[in-house]
This record gives sequence, structure tokens and C-alpha cells, in this order.
Amino acid sequence: MLQHLKPTDSAIEALALAETDVRQQSRFAPLRWGFLGNLAVLIFAGGAGFLHAWVVALWRRAFQSPRHGSE
Repeated sequence: MLQHLKPTDSAIEALALAETDVRQQSRFAPLRWGFLGNLAVLIFAGGAGFLHAWVVALWRRAFQSPRHGSE
């Protein structure tokens, strides 16, 4: 069954040619929202990561075990 999942040499070549074709490059873009849209996604992801780290730090401080205090 796995042999059916492997691409043929001609399929690999066609994909490589499509990636280098200026008219088809947008098919391979991970995000298609332009520079500002991609920047907004990066800022949102960074902000979400910062917020998560902050909440985890506060949670650990609030519910810290008395045994693991300042030793």
C-alpha cells in the first residue's frame, strides 16, 4: 500500500517546476494575506505565547506547594 503513496519521478519534477514558476508561487505560500496579514499572525502567535507563559507563571505562584517554597 505504501508504494501507492510515493510520488513518481514525473510528479516530483512537475511539483518542483510549479514551485519555481512565478505564476504558481502563491499556491505554496503558507499564508496568503500579504505582508501585513502575515505580520499580524506572527504578532498574535507571539502574544498568545507570552500570555500563556504569564498565566502559567501566575498559576504556579498561586498554587505552589509549601514544600517547594524558597529552599
